[in-house]
Amino acid sequence: MKQNKITLLGLLCCLFLIGGVFAQEAEGQQHEELDLNQLEAEGAEAPAVDSELQKNFIIVEPPRVHELNPQITSYSSDAQVLNGLYEGLFSYNPLTLEPQYAICSDYKISRDKKRMQFTIRDEAKFSNGEKITASSVRDSWLQLLATEGAPYASLLDIIRGAEEFRKGMIDASEVGIYVTDEKTLSVYLKSPANYLPKVLCHAAFSVIHRNPTVYSGAFMVENQTEKSLVLKKNPYYWDSQAPYLEQITFVQSESAEDTAFRFNNGEVDWVIADLNPDKLLNRSAMQISAEFATSYYFFKTSAGKPCDEYGVKKLSYWDYPEFRNAVLEAIPWATLRGSAVVPATTFVYPLSGYPTVDGFNYTDEREAVNKMNEARRKYDVPADKKIPLVFELTEYVLTEEKIEVLKKALEPLGVQLVIKKVQPATYLSGVKSSDSDLFAYTWIGDFADPLAFLELFHGNSTLNDSGWVNSKFDELVESAATVSESERYKLLAQAETILLDEGLVIPLYHPVSFNIVNLNYVGGWAVNAFDIHPLKYIYKKSPKAKKLNNVVSF
Repeated sequence: MKQNKITLLGLLCCLFLIGGVFAQEAEGQQHEELDLNQLEAEGAEAPAVDSELQKNFIIVEPPRVHELNPQITSYSSDAQVLNGLYEGLFSYNPLTLEPQYAICSDYKISRDKKRMQFTIRDEAKFSNGEKITASSVRDSWLQLLATEGAPYASLLDIIRGAEEFRKGMIDASEVGIYVTDEKTLSVYLKSPANYLPKVLCHAAFSVIHRNPTVYSGAFMVENQTEKSLVLKKNPYYWDSQAPYLEQITFVQSESAEDTAFRFNNGEVDWVIADLNPDKLLNRSAMQISAEFATSYYFFKTSAGKPCDEYGVKKLSYWDYPEFRNAVLEAIPWATLRGSAVVPATTFVYPLSGYPTVDGFNYTDEREAVNKMNEARRKYDVPADKKIPLVFELTEYVLTEEKIEVLKKALEPLGVQLVIKKVQPATYLSGVKSSDSDLFAYTWIGDFADPLAFLELFHGNSTLNDSGWVNSKFDELVESAATVSESERYKLLAQAETILLDEGLVIPLYHPVSFNIVNLNYVGGWAVNAFDIHPLKYIYKKSPKAKKLNNVVSF
């Protein structure tokens, strides 16, 4: 997911890394359902839920326009809303992030690991009372594949015929997604993909209705204005234990001072918006955690840029790794990373069991000049020619001081850094059509796997905004789907090494999430590395309730 919120790094002095959260699922392990009665510390008595307290839950968020079609958005801010409105075969466990059954009640894998059979639960219904069937799932996935520009569609390419259908080469009937009966969905894969349930937790693969005002999740939209979004409990939702909340109201705020005042006053329950921490009366309400994410810059090749007026792709110096690597050698890493709590020298967030990959942490001005001189000679570029590097960013990405440091670092290479600033509201949506050379991103992995990052640079990926294609990289990523978990990680680490060797990405740091929520009064909310908190589990505790640690146990 593209992150489109501001992180308050200045509040932090230290964080523990959370790679251990992503313990790999053993083959054949069951995906347990979360019991709302076990949302407190093990052995502690859960407080009785006061139904009067569940009438409305208020969340304050920054100004934004929500895209409520889960198939066409990739923003983290939309994901928080969409996890309440839509549901697919699986959903995230709010603490471990492992897949757990949702609309699917069970599934089987064939002996050759290339066929998966999903059972749709009997009680699954849309918010209008219509039954959710295997056909509902199939139709949703086919619509995703057929939607132009759907960012996550290519993650279904592991299914036979999905890529060909997505590219308009075959008919829907030839895609390996079949309805056996009302409750049974069979999926035929190109190769084994034991990670698929993790992928299917994402909102993009939710079951959607032909009517966009009908929902498959625990909530439905009651009202939406420019500054607010009201969700109401779905009366037909399959889980009789959830949700507890009758209504959730998202309100938008631009004032950090006003937001702090309203939280201190007990007017709001959860703050996602910017807030002045000095004004916060209860510092224990600050929930801070490392995210399964990386902030980085990336080069865009001419293949990913729009054609000129004659319909021709104009070649760029930055199509070539020799020029990109000269820049990376000159990057003032310490300055750009600043006081980041968790610096990132590589692109993929370090998962448990993932091999160590050599990253970037060393600035060598002399070698940078040498590399640039070699690149100029190889591609017949005069030594005195100024090479422009257009860096498109928003005002929040770099201070003027850091921009000047970066400009000076590139001057000895004959590279002229050109800053192109755009409005934050349109920045991310404009990357794909922009003709700039360098961009700044923060990407939150959508499932606990290296593929969640590497898919951004796969040649056939709908998430690839760079235009970069490397056949060896693609081969490694594709081959990783056919081997054991340990071998798979090795292949993906080799793919990441190619990405770094090609000088396509400039990794900076792993960001942190920042939420304001008092866990003495809010239950069902747990810190996790995706910073996604399933709305179906959240409830208000009685003010008289015993203080308990808010963790999930089974």
